[in-house]
Amino acid sequence: MNKFRVGGVVAAAAMIGFAGSPAFAQTNATVYGESARPNCAHSSKGVFEAEGEWFHLTDTCADGWDVVMKVDVAPYRSDGGYDFSIWNTGGRGSTKDVNKAYDEGTGVCVWAGYGEASSGEWAGFGPGSCGVA
Repeated sequence: MNKFRVGGVVAAAAMIGFAGSPAFAQTNATVYGESARPNCAHSSKGVFEAEGEWFHLTDTCADGWDVVMKVDVAPYRSDGGYDFSIWNTGGRGSTKDVNKAYDEGTGVCVWAGYGEASSGEWAGFGPGSCGVA
């Protein structure tokens, strides 16, 4: 009987220690760009990876277009603007990885689409999503 009581005290102490530790609010965000071709579900896949603040942009359709990701970092722009864009010109199946550094708790929103990197023209942005560094 004493073994169970001691085990319960140790477990309770561990839970109190865990509850007192700082919270990690990191969340990832994944988005998909619309497709210009009916045979592809999406043109692009964009990911914000909170651990290490990585952005990954993958071209998911052999459609002849480059893919692009718009990024808005808190404080967010009220006019629908963004802080920077990432282009991937490598073709279907390629992924462009970009690393940034943000303070813990910083919000990051992303949108993926397609376009032509050389002209900077773009379209086909799907719904955005936000994560937290």
